[in-house]
Amino acid sequence: MGALKGTISYTKLFLRGEGPKVVDDDLVDRVRLRAFRPLDASEDDEQRAGWVAIDNPFDFVIDRTKMLYGPYLNLGLRVDRWRIPAPLFKAHFAEAERAHLAERGREKLSRREKDELKTFVQKRLRKMLVPSMKVVDLSWNLDTGVVRFWSGASAMHDLLGELFDASFGKSLVPESPYTAGAALGLSDAELDRFDQLDPTVFHAEPAEREG
Repeated sequence: MGALKGTISYTKLFLRGEGPKVVDDDLVDRVRLRAFRPLDASEDDEQRAGWVAIDNPFDFVIDRTKMLYGPYLNLGLRVDRWRIPAPLFKAHFAEAERAHLAERGREKLSRREKDELKTFVQKRLRKMLVPSMKVVDLSWNLDTGVVRFWSGASAMHDLLGELFDASFGKSLVPESPYTAGAALGLSDAELDRFDQLDPTVFHAEPAEREG
């Protein structure tokens, strides 16, 4: 969260290339196509990500009025993941293994049987649990192309990049002196000078040890 309430700490990203200036029906359809879909215990997916309304992580029916605030397109990126505690899984798997071997009068499972039993136990436990949920706010200024994302975690940024590109056909680049200069309208020649800069060290170099 963070865009509407909570922390003011966010990561600024820039749109690569020109983006839309208005939210038309095609853009709304793109968002709806990748709206969040809850995990199903009977499916194989460990994790799922998608768009939700920015003010309600349980609202997957997104329309123009829910995501547009002036020039800002606002969405929530929701990620759900199955997290089965290891001790719980081990205990249930051991019990299932004992029952499986006793039923067949054997002492050991084959590799294939073990894999199949693991899948069976995972799906059975999922029906008893609720997946973990994480929601991160996103606010995209359509006028400037600046995107603010309320997470600094690399895993969340990877998911954002994939979902944003799939939804809008645009990639995002993190804020840097180069991207900030490009956003300010610097020429290609001026931007090329960034490649000629050397980093400045603001800490003392460690003293070399004498042999």
